Amino acid sequence: MPVIPFPVGVEGIEHLPHTRRSLTNCFNNGAGQILSRPGIDRLNTTGKVARGQFVWSGSLYQVVSQTLIKVRTDGSFSDVGAITGNANIVTAVGFNHAVILVPGGDIFTLDAADTITLISGNANFVPSDSVAHINGRFVYIPTDGDPAYFSDVGAAGTVQGVSFFDAEELPDKNEVTFNLNNTLYIGGTDSFELFRDTGSAPNPFQRLSGARISAGYIGGLIAFDQTFFFIGRLKDQSFGIFGIAQGNAPKLSNEPIDLILSEYTESELATSVTNRFVWRGYDIVTFTLKRHSFGLFNGQWFFLDTLIDNKPAPWKGGFITQFGGTYFTASEGNIGKLVRGNQDYGNPISKIIDFGFEQADGDYFSCQELGMSISQGYTSGGIGGIIGGGFSTGFSNGFNKSTEISYPKERTVGLFMSRDNVLYGNGVYRNIGHIGEYSQILEWNLPGGLGSYQGFMGFRIYTTQDVEFNTDRINASFR
Repeated sequence: MPVIPFPVGVEGIEHLPHTRRSLTNCFNNGAGQILSRPGIDRLNTTGKVARGQFVWSGSLYQVVSQTLIKVRTDGSFSDVGAITGNANIVTAVGFNHAVILVPGGDIFTLDAADTITLISGNANFVPSDSVAHINGRFVYIPTDGDPAYFSDVGAAGTVQGVSFFDAEELPDKNEVTFNLNNTLYIGGTDSFELFRDTGSAPNPFQRLSGARISAGYIGGLIAFDQTFFFIGRLKDQSFGIFGIAQGNAPKLSNEPIDLILSEYTESELATSVTNRFVWRGYDIVTFTLKRHSFGLFNGQWFFLDTLIDNKPAPWKGGFITQFGGTYFTASEGNIGKLVRGNQDYGNPISKIIDFGFEQADGDYFSCQELGMSISQGYTSGGIGGIIGGGFSTGFSNGFNKSTEISYPKERTVGLFMSRDNVLYGNGVYRNIGHIGEYSQILEWNLPGGLGSYQGFMGFRIYTTQDVEFNTDRINASFR
């Protein structure tokens, strides 16, 4: 039987459904293998809204509602003090202090003795949206887009009356600042400009001539390797996700991802939560919006969600920070950690592979049988039943059209077939074995075959079982 290539990620064009391919809660490792993403174990509950998480002076901190807490590795925590506001925080850490900034609101410092100090009432401080640390100074971007200002060396809360500078090449509004390889980036609505700390007074930050990047910033800034990613757009163009590389900003998002971004306003995209974690040796970046979550590995996209009341909801990853060799999460009143498991805070995870086979000449053909190798690997807690009753798959952008599917309660993997990659028939299920049966071949070979098709046959592989769902090939027999 010929091998049918797995999707490398989210691909295809909305108005040509046969071209669509996608992965949900699993990703292609670049070697032809589909691997499950991590799950999340609940360590504790706070009962408060998570607003951000950071590591400072050997400790892990979270801001939940209006409280800064210090979190221990077992999930227990203690209150440190009050942080005003409701918006997600922005942080930067230096040698003597960490800065906790509430966009458009108060600015605080935290020292190694866990003393919180309000500094935004000091002279020359104004409400700000972004902060970065470079060479002992903190650089702030005012909420109104006015020129950036910076602190004295080693004194996050001291700003002189002359400690202001501006991105000068284009008159766009300043939005964000970031330190990459000891170069200060200031991003505006239309471009990024680069600055070096020369050490000269009164303004040590000198713009690098000609070092302008023509992509505007909106939100979701995240460091990655020797660069950073962000949601933005080229001047007068649609939203996209970009990366900084060698003085340019190549676009990372493809048409399906851009289509999702187009459903949001600029202010909604500005509040996106972006994370980075290494899972099983694979470096992954995730973006979570109000109604969608998607990840990026090796230049390819995949979807993430969490099943809530049998329906897919945006992933509950929240804010993710590595501390002591573990990735801790802060999400919707929970303190958790990433694990080799198959639930998010007790909610099942659906693993979905959508792909297809196309006859180049468009002729009729029949599918006689299909086989797939599967490695279960690890189970996080006994035999968990698959979700029963109606289940609505897909995303609101129409990339995967919604279809009501009823799933059995046995420990199974379902195969769903489609003639158009939009609507799917009833599933055909195969048992995935018992705990400890780590690798096997699943076969679908119904009497009379798996149907006749004209030019195209779509496949959906689906499971919510509490096992690690990994596969490296699928074979089909056609006639």
